[in-house]
Amino acid sequence: MQYWLQKKTSRMERLEDEVFEKHPEKLSDLESRGFVRVMGESNFEPYKKPPKKASIKKAVKKVAKKVTRKKK
Repeated sequence: MQYWLQKKTSRMERLEDEVFEKHPEKLSDLESRGFVRVMGESNFEPYKKPPKKASIKKAVKKVAKKVTRKKK
């Protein structure tokens, strides 16, 4: 689900991700009409992608590196 807000009129559009897959022109249409993607219906902060979580392999490597440093 994506939330788009038009600042001038405070109008909110809720669209499923599938809509943009089927109709990619909808994205440019919203932007041309002054809509900005926001985090949610009650959170009008500009949309930010959620941070990627580190993979387990990287986390284990990081911990192993710290443990070997402490032993020295």
